[in-house]
Amino acid sequence: MTPANSRVATRRLVERLWVILVIAYGAGRAIVVWKALGQYGVNPWIYLALDVTSSWPYAVATARLVTSVIDRELSRAKSWGVLAAVTFLIPDLYILAVARDVPTEVYVIIIAIISLLALLAVLSLFIKIRNRRRARSE
Repeated sequence: MTPANSRVATRRLVERLWVILVIAYGAGRAIVVWKALGQYGVNPWIYLALDVTSSWPYAVATARLVTSVIDRELSRAKSWGVLAAVTFLIPDLYILAVARDVPTEVYVIIIAIISLLALLAVLSLFIKIRNRRRARSE
């Protein structure tokens, strides 16, 4: 196997593992949403369906965003970044759209969690990009 083929195979394996991890995380979030927001009109089954179906494109988009940046393919990175941002927000926008009679504090908590998770996702991407670039230059 050539080094280029090996790199592609490694990337695909990491991407698949990342997809599985993100989908599992989404399923766990659905349980939390069911317990915390079911009483406010948020259907946990719809949330689960949205989260799991958006998790796959989110995971693929973030993985390919990282590799596009590493490969300095910035136009592709922008496309993957937009897809990652949209699919990241879909399940949480559902909550904001359908929840009713929710105390203000709950909205503040939801928005804080969305913001924190978005910040962590961006930081994680920067760390992955930096680490891959370092490994590539060695």
